Amino acid sequence: MGRGDSFSYFGYVSDDTTTYGVKMSVLVASAGGFTGVSGPVAKFWPFHSRNMRHVWGKNGAARARLPLATASNTLYVSGGSFTLGGTTYVVEGAIGEKRKYNCVA
Repeated sequence: MGRGDSFSYFGYVSDDTTTYGVKMSVLVASAGGFTGVSGPVAKFWPFHSRNMRHVWGKNGAARARLPLATASNTLYVSGGSFTLGGTTYVVEGAIGEKRKYNCVA
C-alpha cells in the first residue's frame, strides 16, 4: 500500500482450484483473507496481479482495489466493507478472475 509496508508470500486459490503463490503487502493480504505460505511453493500465479479476483471499494471519492484469496470470501459473495490503511471502504463491485491463454497453432 505504501511506505512501511512489509511484503510476503501468500496462497491464492484460483478458479481451477490450484493454490498459487503470490507476493503482496501484508496489510492487503490480511484484508483479502490470504494465508501465508512457508517453504517452497509449487506454482506462482502466472498472470498479472490485476487478473486475480478482487472487489472494488469506495469511500467518498476514494476507491480501493482488494484482491481476494478465495471465491468463497464473504466480500466476493455478498459484499460488505473492508479497511486498508485506516480507511474503511464499502464494496461497490466484485470482479472475477481473468486468465489469458495463448493459442499456438
